Amino acid sequence: LWHQPRQWTRNLRLAWKYWRGTGTRLWFQRPAWHCAAWNTCGPLPAVPNTMKTHAAPLSQWPLHKRLTLPFQARLRRAHRLFRSFPACPYETFLDVGAYEGEFTDSLLAYFTPQHVWLVEADPEQAAALQRKYAVEPRCHVIPAAVSDRSGTAEFRVNEHRPSSSLVPIAAQTAGIFNKSMSEARTVRVPAVSLDDLFQQHKLPVIDLMKVDIQGAERLLIAGGQRALTQVRQLFVEVWFEECYRGAALFPELHNLLTPLGFK
Repeated sequence: LWHQPRQWTRNLRLAWKYWRGTGTRLWFQRPAWHCAAWNTCGPLPAVPNTMKTHAAPLSQWPLHKRLTLPFQARLRRAHRLFRSFPACPYETFLDVGAYEGEFTDSLLAYFTPQHVWLVEADPEQAAALQRKYAVEPRCHVIPAAVSDRSGTAEFRVNEHRPSSSLVPIAAQTAGIFNKSMSEARTVRVPAVSLDDLFQQHKLPVIDLMKVDIQGAERLLIAGGQRALTQVRQLFVEVWFEECYRGAALFPELHNLLTPLGFK
């Protein structure tokens, strides 16, 4: 905000918007996909009243943290992401497809979580996450792929590492993103269904679950019918073009989640 001296009046207005919790919402990031959020009031009877009455996170920040918002890039990015989320408690989080932990870093900066579980299928990235959060007692790294059943699974490591997935990448994806995304190798990794994940790690009700697993969303839902009833809000990367072979597109995901109480 402060790198353009000639536009200092505009910068002051933007700083005021950030401090007050308003401003332009940036949502769409790629032509083929964006993130969609669902919340549920069905399986969890305590959620509706809580969502209506709980204060927004920004209003609970101490004054000094609000004043530093315009000057901290990470905090500004987190604010742009979370400011439109429902006003409700944010204490327990599940980050499925954590990769380098960027989403968890935003959670830790913006909220005051009690626990964050990070699930990552890529063995090298999971090891890096364990080192990164070794001194953070609130973060728990689970090195596994979330699938429709527990056991082991073939994980496809692509040349573009963040696009690696349980699902083979489609031929047209490289053209959509204008980069080489072909499969480099496969590795055998532990796999766990979402239901078993909740049971094995004794997860409580999750206030916010983020899913970024590159086309394997249908597998997660198929193996998480019970666990998803313990999730208050779901923040998912969705696709409108087939960038992974056989991956569920947005209409199918919507139809799969609606019977579970999400809307």
